[in-house]
Amino acid sequence: MAPARILERNVRAPQRTQEDDEDVSGGREYEDLAVGDEDGEDDEYGSEMENNHSEDEVVDGEDEDGLGGDVEQRISSISFGALKQAQDAVSRKRKRGSDEAPEQDDKLAALRKRLRQIKEQKAASTQVNPVASKTGGESDDSSDSDSAPSEEDLPSKSRTSKHAPAEQTSRHQVTRKRTVVDFPKRVIRDPRFDSLPHQPSTTNQPPNGTTDKAYSFLLDYQRTEIDDLKIAFKRTKSEDDRLTLRRKINSMENRLKAHAAKEREQAVRSAHRKEEKGRVLEGKKPYYLKEKEVKERALVEKFKGMKGREREKVVEKRRLKESQKEKRGMPRDRRLVG
Repeated sequence: MAPARILERNVRAPQRTQEDDEDVSGGREYEDLAVGDEDGEDDEYGSEMENNHSEDEVVDGEDEDGLGGDVEQRISSISFGALKQAQDAVSRKRKRGSDEAPEQDDKLAALRKRLRQIKEQKAASTQVNPVASKTGGESDDSSDSDSAPSEEDLPSKSRTSKHAPAEQTSRHQVTRKRTVVDFPKRVIRDPRFDSLPHQPSTTNQPPNGTTDKAYSFLLDYQRTEIDDLKIAFKRTKSEDDRLTLRRKINSMENRLKAHAAKEREQAVRSAHRKEEKGRVLEGKKPYYLKEKEVKERALVEKFKGMKGREREKVVEKRRLKESQKEKRGMPRDRRLVG
């Protein structure tokens, strides 16, 4: 228990004397010599460790004998220069152990460099192999034509670009079946989805009109349905039912009007085409109508087929429509004044 009591005591640092200063200066000189000569470092390090070891043995012996006061005096008499030298010696020993790490790093770097060289050699050999395989394939063909081609001799199936077709080897086997007599292929047609018997009315091509004539009875059904809806509209008193009936009647009437307008435009195109055919036979250049001209001519035909009062109603509606467009473009102040 004596060493524990000794360590727990408060130790007062002794006053620095001339001898201590000499020890510190000696320690500095020792450090300078250690940088210059490593062999001297080892010898001094061994002597210092022996001195410290002897001092520790003396202290232990005194502790065992119960001489606490002498141990305290000896500890207090150790100079700071000697402690600094011992600390530097221990740090040097640790640095010597860490010198082995750079050697291992050098070995790993050399191995990585070697692996990198091997990979580069393999990549270069793969680039040279296609050329060698082509030349080898030609020599094999000249020497033995019956020998089966190896995988390396076959041309690559990859394309040179995405627009080029894939290459096919000439040794690819084809079927031995041959078509001697050609039979007409059976084609199943559906007139609902086939555009052969007629052209749509939206195009400039002349329609045959066979399908429109065959299904013309549908227009009669729509007209009779509109008349029935108008009768139901007059009889109903509920506002909601009247509103739904009015919307349905308007949509069906607009559908019939659009169909009639397309028929008029198509009639204008067909009539103009007949005229141009005669002019072409005479040696003149054909003139193709623009969409605006087709609509204007169709509108003229529409007004020709109307009566006086009906024509006035249509003109009034168009006038109101144009005036509303002009009012939308006006500023708000001018709109209110008008």
